[in-house]
Amino acid sequence: MDSFPAAERHDFPAGDGVPLQLTRYRGGAKGPVMLVHGAGVWSGMFMLPTVRENFVQFLVRHGYDTWLLDWRASVELPVRQFTLDDAALHDMPAAVKKVLECTGAKSLQAVAHCAGSATFFMSMAAGHLPDVRSVVASQVALHHIVPPSTHLKAMLRLPDVLDITRDYLTPDEDPRSPLFQAAFGTLVDLLRHECDSTVCKRLTFMYGQLFRHARINRETHDRLDEQFGPCNMLTFRHLAQMARAGYALGFDYGREENRRRYGREKPPSYLRAEHLKRPITFVSGAQNGTYMPASTELTYEWLREENGASYYRRKVLPEYGHLDTFMGSTASRDTYPVLLDALEAMA
Repeated sequence: MDSFPAAERHDFPAGDGVPLQLTRYRGGAKGPVMLVHGAGVWSGMFMLPTVRENFVQFLVRHGYDTWLLDWRASVELPVRQFTLDDAALHDMPAAVKKVLECTGAKSLQAVAHCAGSATFFMSMAAGHLPDVRSVVASQVALHHIVPPSTHLKAMLRLPDVLDITRDYLTPDEDPRSPLFQAAFGTLVDLLRHECDSTVCKRLTFMYGQLFRHARINRETHDRLDEQFGPCNMLTFRHLAQMARAGYALGFDYGREENRRRYGREKPPSYLRAEHLKRPITFVSGAQNGTYMPASTELTYEWLREENGASYYRRKVLPEYGHLDTFMGSTASRDTYPVLLDALEAMA
């Protein structure tokens, strides 16, 4: 892309001191818009070098001051154990504050994906993000409806079982744990047959089907290990708890610890609509194999009932899955314009 702006890196601490990163691409007078990745990946998912035009290039071309957040779930940062409550309380507010300090803007827009969207909505629902004026929620927000295979693993408490011996799961060839990773690879190669990549099959075991293979090109598929890495077990446990419940709630530490932390035996729900009276567009892939389209439908309908219909829109992308919305070989033609329309309608 001709005359693409240079990257500007901004290091900053989360509210509890965890080091985080923002990367800025000055695209023009629109914005700022902050992009929030999911768990076990990094902000590079929005700037793939293997597609004709990635999402950052697209936004810059359309005049947006684009900010890529690497929050504590990023594989570019050291692996640490955390719940999504930690990130909702400490990461998202600090990131919004940093962008506004650097730009002088009074508010920003956000495009948040997967676990990043879930965490961002938890933070908004708790009242921590008053300066976010509008949001595009990719694939999930406050309701968590997962495919049957993911729900089964959640019901079997598989993350809790693995947490006894493992600090994290990763799809790549992990030199820190070669024997476990070899066994993990053997298992998924036996279970999955949609492609010849063990990395891809491990990803499906960890998260469900992240993309439709027909929607990503060979080079992107061959370089999945550049985008994905470790995801800590505490985060997996929290995601599994929300999958079992069907909605966003605080981490369940058990009755005694819950009483100490929350003053109650069960963790609190994030289904609080009063702080979500702002323009929000929900986007789901019709063939999503990670979070079912019903996830955004339930949040969309709940908010319309609670706050009125005028704030909210929802788009379902035919023939797309979960992550191919951003990483697909033709996403710049098929899905990026939908996201752009949402940003411009909510500007």
